[in-house]
Amino acid sequence: METLPAKGDVDRNGPASAPHVSTASRGRIPDYLQPFIVDQEPSRYNAIDQAVWRFVLLQLHDRLQHAGHPSYARGLAASAISPERIPSIQEIDRGLASLGWGAVCVDGFIPPRAFQAFQSLGVLPIAAEIRTPDHLPYTPAPDIIHEAAGHAPILIDPVYAAYVRAVGEVGARAFASPADARIDRAVRVLSDLKETSLDDAALAAAEIELERAVAALGEPSEAARVARLYWWTAEYGLVGTPDDYRLYGAGLLSSLGESHFCHRPGVRKLLLSPDCTGVGYDITRPQPQLFVARDFEHLHAVLGEVSQTLAYDIGGSYALSAALTSRELCTVYLPGGVQAIGKLARVEGSDGAELAIFEPGAALAQRGQLGGRVAGELPVPIGKLADGADPRRLFSDAPALRDAQDRMQIAYASGLRVSGVPCAGPWTLPEAVLWLNDAVIDWRERRWKPSGPFPLLLAERVVTAGAGSASPDVSPLETSESAALLGRPRPKVPKPKVMPASTARLEHLHAVARDARRQGARGRATLEAVHAELGASYPHEWLLRWNALDALIELGLSNDPLVQQLERQLRELEDYHGGRHPIALGLDYLSTRGLATGELATRERDTKRPPASKR
Repeated sequence: METLPAKGDVDRNGPASAPHVSTASRGRIPDYLQPFIVDQEPSRYNAIDQAVWRFVLLQLHDRLQHAGHPSYARGLAASAISPERIPSIQEIDRGLASLGWGAVCVDGFIPPRAFQAFQSLGVLPIAAEIRTPDHLPYTPAPDIIHEAAGHAPILIDPVYAAYVRAVGEVGARAFASPADARIDRAVRVLSDLKETSLDDAALAAAEIELERAVAALGEPSEAARVARLYWWTAEYGLVGTPDDYRLYGAGLLSSLGESHFCHRPGVRKLLLSPDCTGVGYDITRPQPQLFVARDFEHLHAVLGEVSQTLAYDIGGSYALSAALTSRELCTVYLPGGVQAIGKLARVEGSDGAELAIFEPGAALAQRGQLGGRVAGELPVPIGKLADGADPRRLFSDAPALRDAQDRMQIAYASGLRVSGVPCAGPWTLPEAVLWLNDAVIDWRERRWKPSGPFPLLLAERVVTAGAGSASPDVSPLETSESAALLGRPRPKVPKPKVMPASTARLEHLHAVARDARRQGARGRATLEAVHAELGASYPHEWLLRWNALDALIELGLSNDPLVQQLERQLRELEDYHGGRHPIALGLDYLSTRGLATGELATRERDTKRPPASKR
């Protein structure tokens, strides 16, 4: 029997990749999103990671040739994704460039607003971590299999790619609620625990918190409804008819469990409509129903219908009220292209005769060009003057009063009164802002006396309001996670792994088995030595046995007695593990590659249980 090589003598990762983040996409990314980009370090993927990648990608590619949308196979090649090794995100970025897209590396979950913003810019955020062997069929945590092999390939279809950007844009301006943030936190915690933790008590507590957060949601917010549309399309969408469909959602394209489970009769197939936004989902469990789009143009039509129900499309006082209820940073759009950006403290009045009061620090812009910020609260009168005129009429009176340093008295139909001396402001928004010194604003029982020049916005009405910022110079995330990341060293991912000695030895054996594929006739002896050590030290390890079996078939040794031993052991391990691992699916795949007894094994297995689909 051949002696196993030492650790330094085997190739663990395949061809080397540049250990830094993609740069091709960074030019299109605003400053507030830059802190979410991290550096990928491909050398940190060990041989077990590479085995996981290969096991999943080989089978997905084989299965989805027929079950996936026709664009999937072409997209894998175009986006530089191969079963042979985990790709660098820099390579994916270069591959997507020809499609008008790019990719950046992120560290696991990022805030929904940041994710939407990246996609609206045509940039795919990809988490660099990879699932463990215990979660091969599916992981609820972000990983490179889901986001690279799931999301990237289908972008080769231009109609679908345009939909992903469009749903990102709609989602970015849809208003969320405080309850959404609680649900998002609960999902993050539970997903990470399901991938990394063996603490049953912690898992149970996280599941209870998610249930409570969902129960407290009440009527789903706009952002929640758009998130559901995204889930039932880009994540778990089918295309065709309920009786004859193909898979295109990334959650289906990247999951051995879900890509099989979704075909079961018990999973209902419903025609996609705006009603899907009323159907919640659980990221940690198989989906009980899926939605089928007729084609990718159908996605745009449904998105358009959903968008028409959102405050941004409805506009006016309704949009202003929605902005206040959300309690998040928003943009209020006024006539003349003027935009007030900030958090609303309150809105008084109604139906076109309102006073919108922004918290300190609000910004003013015109058609996206930032004018400046207001230090204190910003009261914005909305409505006609007392004589029924448009407030912008005041511009004709202001020059003479400014030159004479006379005080201007302004009365609104709502009863609000403003006085002050017209002056030149520190920045201009033509025919939209009247600057006043020594300003006094009276509304009912409240009086404001802003210090310094005060920008009085002249707005007869609110055009609309939407979540986020209309100016690239004002971050929609400036009060959340983005600020916490500013100034930190850029981390490298995946994170370094600390392994006990037994796992480190197993990782070395994986590297040896991987290297045996390139040894020609000598590879058989190497794999026999690996098999012997597995028998002595790792009687219940299945993934390495499968990879050794795959390597023997690749070397043209399908009829070798070692092949028969490995297959028999894998069928025994399937029973030992109670179907928790996709061993049977792996044997099914190898039967298509020339596994001599694979057909018999499949028939025997199918009389016992269906293929593993547990999460």
